[in-house]
Amino acid sequence: MFLFAVALLFVAWQWREWQTDQMAAEEIVRGQADALAKAVIGAIRSHRRLGAFFDQQIQVALDELVHSHDVLAAAITDNSRRFLLQAGANLLDIPPNDWARLPEGFLIQKPFELSPLPLEASGRGRGFGWGRWFREATEQERPSPFANGGIFVVILLLDRSDYDAQVHRAAISRLVELGTGLGCLGLLAVVGSLAARALTAEHERRLAELRAKHYEELGQAAAGLAHETRHPLGLIRGWAQKIAQSEELHSPVAREARLVMEECDRLAARLTQFLTFAKPCLPRWEPVNPEPIIQELLTLLEPDCDAKAVRCHYEQPDHPIVFWADPELLRQALFNLLHNAVKFTYPGTSIEISTRVSSNCCTIEVRDHGPGIPPELIPRLFTPYFSTDPQGSGLGLALVRKVVEAHGWDIQYQPVPQGGSVFRILIPLQKRKHTCTSERAARRGTCTSAQGDLASNPESPGQRKP
Repeated sequence: MFLFAVALLFVAWQWREWQTDQMAAEEIVRGQADALAKAVIGAIRSHRRLGAFFDQQIQVALDELVHSHDVLAAAITDNSRRFLLQAGANLLDIPPNDWARLPEGFLIQKPFELSPLPLEASGRGRGFGWGRWFREATEQERPSPFANGGIFVVILLLDRSDYDAQVHRAAISRLVELGTGLGCLGLLAVVGSLAARALTAEHERRLAELRAKHYEELGQAAAGLAHETRHPLGLIRGWAQKIAQSEELHSPVAREARLVMEECDRLAARLTQFLTFAKPCLPRWEPVNPEPIIQELLTLLEPDCDAKAVRCHYEQPDHPIVFWADPELLRQALFNLLHNAVKFTYPGTSIEISTRVSSNCCTIEVRDHGPGIPPELIPRLFTPYFSTDPQGSGLGLALVRKVVEAHGWDIQYQPVPQGGSVFRILIPLQKRKHTCTSERAARRGTCTSAQGDLASNPESPGQRKP
């Protein structure tokens, strides 16, 4: 946004500079025209005393002026705009302004005033005989219109070809500067964008390293916790089972022993979930078709769906979809999403599962008709130990996100306006196939990669030919 504002200011500045160049060129032409007009007026003032030949001399001077390179037409008019002398192109539709820019050139009009000549200067009074010498010639000609004085106007039409060429060169120069400046700004924007992307990538890399280190430490702690917990927990459950079997079936002691067994089983399940989440997620890449996995999970969850009177509808794709993934991790992520959908959807409704392909991306969508997630809690989704179920562990969606990130995929959540939730897993079909040289390299996110587009490798295992 800042660079865009700078670009607009730079364009406005160049436009203003070009207008300044144009005005400067016009001022030069106007100065030349004003100088020529003053020269004509000075010639008229200085040669008016020559008598009957004055008009012819001024006409010759106008003709010589028009024959120059820059003057197209020259004329002298009286105050009523009647042409007295004219040379060059015909001047039609003269504007009233003193300076006008016409398509054929620049027009300048310079008014001046002449006082009447004294009688002896016109050859009709006393003197040295000059008037009598020319009297016979002047009696046959009309009197000069300048003899009686008055207000006159010098009109000059100047060629604008040099002006147009100069303005054109100035425009090209400004366009070059504008293109150079905008190019520099564009290059600066590209460099800034690349720097921002590099900074974001570096931040994500460091975040992935910290997360991998956290998972590694968590896995070590979980392994120690499992070793220290499972053995006494197994002993407690074994003694509770012996007590329950030795007592009568409906006795209070047997009932309490069975409760201890159930709590031990629940604690063992939570411990298993914690270990699964804390264990480093290292995908074993192979071509996977998600359709059999989804069908297997729907069959596994069928008793839970029947208990809540929930129907499951799977919208299969038109063509088989195969992408690179770890089938066991994908199965675990889909199981968590479907198990949550069955748990939260309302009885008598349905759960929709769909798999579709668009723009080289496979989307697996799970939609339920439950209460949904409150807007204020959406940012906390996929974080460990967060759950809207009081009896939940808060590790289901966190494990889904861990699996998705390990594959380099993306997961999205969208609330349904009528009520419910939609979870989408976005899987690029041309996703690279990772090959890690060591477990520590995989944990730190330094895996090498090679392109693994299944569509371009018909010999890949599991690839179905059309």
